[in-house]
Order: sequence, then C-alpha cells, then structure tokens
Amino acid sequence: MGGETIRALDDISIDIVQGEYVAIMGPSGSGKSTLMNIIGCLDVSDEGIYTLDEKHIHALKESMWSYR
Repeated sequence: MGGETIRALDDISIDIVQGEYVAIMGPSGSGKSTLMNIIGCLDVSDEGIYTLDEKHIHALKESMWSYR
C-alpha cells in the first residue's frame, strides 16, 4: 500500500531498566508487536542479540523455551 517499504525492527537498539515506563510507537508494519513478542520471549528474532538479565536469549536451549 502506498509503495513504501518498511523493514520491521531494522537497526534498533533499546535498553529498558527495571521500573522504567516505555511507549513503543510507530507506523503499521514497523515491528511494534514483533518487538513486544521478542521482549516477552514469545518469539525470537532472525538475527541480532537479545539480552535479558545479562543472558543472551538466543543461547537458551529448546527446553528453556518451553519452560518460559
């Protein structure tokens, strides 16, 4: 629609500290829901690094994903 190309989660970096309030805003298709799913460990990214509590989430074994 409109001929505009949007790459979801392209070249982002975000640090959220405990107790901080964050608003995630952007146009439709920009990756807001994808980002929330990755933050909530409901989904994994195709590339890049996601660190939660100083642990690389990509390093979790399959058994840990089912535990989450």
